Amino acid sequence: MRVVLWFALLLCGNLLLVAGLFLTRLTWRPDVEPFGRGSPILQIMIHAERFATPERLRAIRLLNLSGGVLLCAAVGVLVYEIVSVTLSR
Repeated sequence: MRVVLWFALLLCGNLLLVAGLFLTRLTWRPDVEPFGRGSPILQIMIHAERFATPERLRAIRLLNLSGGVLLCAAVGVLVYEIVSVTLSR
């Protein structure tokens, strides 16, 4: 059951981060160089205000924050499983 929880948290977290990146690309500021292969994706997720127009910034931040929290929860489930297996021996 923990594996299913871990996988669901991991999948949903990644999907929310991709949705935030997609929404950022849809609302890209015209004065910034267009999104490309060399774009710093982590910087785009952390500092969306530098790349996206202000009207969708709140939604982008909410998606990125939710995705990050779910990924941290997936790591927490993994750490809990490792600790419980280690202590049971």
